[in-house]
Amino acid sequence: MTGFTQPPATGRRERGPRYVREKPEVRRRLLIEAAIRCLGAGGLSAFTIDRICREARVSRGLINHYFGSKDALLVRVYETMTAHLAESRRDPPSGAAGSPVDQLKAQIEVSFDPSVFDRSQLKAWLALWGELPTNRQLQALHRKRYAAYRAALAAAIVAVAKARGRAVDAKGLALKLIALIDGLWLEWCLDPKVLSAEHAKAACYGLLEAELGAIER
Repeated sequence: MTGFTQPPATGRRERGPRYVREKPEVRRRLLIEAAIRCLGAGGLSAFTIDRICREARVSRGLINHYFGSKDALLVRVYETMTAHLAESRRDPPSGAAGSPVDQLKAQIEVSFDPSVFDRSQLKAWLALWGELPTNRQLQALHRKRYAAYRAALAAAIVAVAKARGRAVDAKGLALKLIALIDGLWLEWCLDPKVLSAEHAKAACYGLLEAELGAIER
């Protein structure tokens, strides 16, 4: 099967094919990005083959061709979003230094950066989280990715605590920080007037500072 993308409308009829050939990796990326936009716009009710293909401007059969099924595409969407977030945390836009304190600061700053703290992005996350209890593939992927996230946070917390001569439950504190970030995302997504990104970051810093001491911001 050959996949195609639709060229932008020009307002006039033109000769030539209705679709433009794209490389397979480009078509896969277009479908994943379109699926994320659909989730962000309308949740799972908007995650339909017809809507995703219209959004990606590709022929309808390409989802099954490249992903096998709509459910498999949903898993790829989760993989893509978690991988992007993990990459942002490893290499934050601010170019944070590599000290443990800077690593902790980067986790907070990236979590509330406009590229992440975005209403459509968070609505897509909520839709995916809603599928976790019944989707075993998503459950397994979620456990793997969140375990790596918690481990990285705990390692940075251990390093800071050791340098400051403090005894803390690093795993427990990492879990609390993740839960707080996720909860703040949820609150903001439900009602953006509840808090700002700065207020959210301040809450996260407050949680860490209660056990690790002051963190320069």
